[in-house]
Amino acid sequence: MMTKSEKLLKFLWFISRNKKFCTNYLADYLQTSVRNVQRYKKEVEEFFKIKFIPIDRGCYALPQEIKIENLLLAKKDFDDYEKFIDFLNLTNSTFLKFLGFDTKNIIDKNEEIYLIKEPPFEELINFELLSKLKSLIYYKKIIDIVYISDKRYEFKKVKPLKIVYAKNNWYLAALTNDEINGGFKFLRINFIKDIVEYPITFKTPKRAKEFLRSFQTLFSSYVDPDFKVIVKVDKEIARHFKVKKFLPSQKILKEYEDGSLKISYKINNENEILFLAKKWLPYMKIISPKELQDKLTKIVKTFLNDKN
Repeated sequence: MMTKSEKLLKFLWFISRNKKFCTNYLADYLQTSVRNVQRYKKEVEEFFKIKFIPIDRGCYALPQEIKIENLLLAKKDFDDYEKFIDFLNLTNSTFLKFLGFDTKNIIDKNEEIYLIKEPPFEELINFELLSKLKSLIYYKKIIDIVYISDKRYEFKKVKPLKIVYAKNNWYLAALTNDEINGGFKFLRINFIKDIVEYPITFKTPKRAKEFLRSFQTLFSSYVDPDFKVIVKVDKEIARHFKVKKFLPSQKILKEYEDGSLKISYKINNENEILFLAKKWLPYMKIISPKELQDKLTKIVKTFLNDKN
């Protein structure tokens, strides 16, 4: 899910390119509410001292030809934007150019201050393919995809929905004709080897829109309902869960005298909690459903037996 600074940046990018916008469309584009888009509009107007011109109900135009990136550069106290652009330039200036910014005029990489050991973006992302996918998504074109990961797959008459960045990789969220998970897939973009475009378009299903707004992880199920999971984390790792939600649905239910925590999650795929629990072994235990803790125990025993 996008942070507010990312949404604000995309808002600026969109209006700088299109010179006009409609709040309903931008709400869908930014995966947020119309009210939030209206709030972004007000913030931009107040900050940049401009006033958008109403051109239709809920639609506005820029008052004049403005290069948003130049306005942005002049506002050094606008921390959300500054940090995000600084971060992008340090870790992946190619993607910053892809967004439409001139990296020469932003900031130099300062090796005396920053040390990036593991850049958070894929370094070999195919930006030509990324641009093509952007166009196909925007115009809602039906496509065929040749996909090579563990083996070769051919997905026919795919509906490309969104470009998603998750777990340090870029994915195409798409609806396919595959029976698994109702056809919904996150396809790693670097594994897409060929695309064939059809001269026909599609309408994004309401269900897909809702899923893209609410999914928690790449393991989230497109077809299964949510269920509640209760876990206990020991005091050794409790501080991490107090300052960060490892899934958006995370709720701390109780803090015990020994410093451990009782936490609830709503998930729709058991792998969402199993992968989290494996990450924090041996300090996390699944209290309910009990069968998930049994499954976790079996996974650990199998791993240890294989090692021996």
